[in-house]
Amino acid sequence: MKRVKHSAKLSEIEIDMRLKEYFSDHQIMQRSDFQGITGMVRSTAMIHIRRLRQEGKLQNIGIPSQPIYVPTPRFYGKFRDYQPVK
Repeated sequence: MKRVKHSAKLSEIEIDMRLKEYFSDHQIMQRSDFQGITGMVRSTAMIHIRRLRQEGKLQNIGIPSQPIYVPTPRFYGKFRDYQPVK
């Protein structure tokens, strides 16, 4: 029997805390990075990334087929004058 891998159960606050820590050392994030810091499988990671984008916490500076996410100003330790590197 195959073992099905399930995503970690993290609250939105726990996800925000992990992202704040991640972005203290990194400027950009890909989906695989999000999976690594949250322990989520691909589909669950994408659900949360979409939610974070809709809430205005993350933005995609890449292209739709190759997204690169950065925090928007005021979130995850970035300030209003912060401009992501493109």
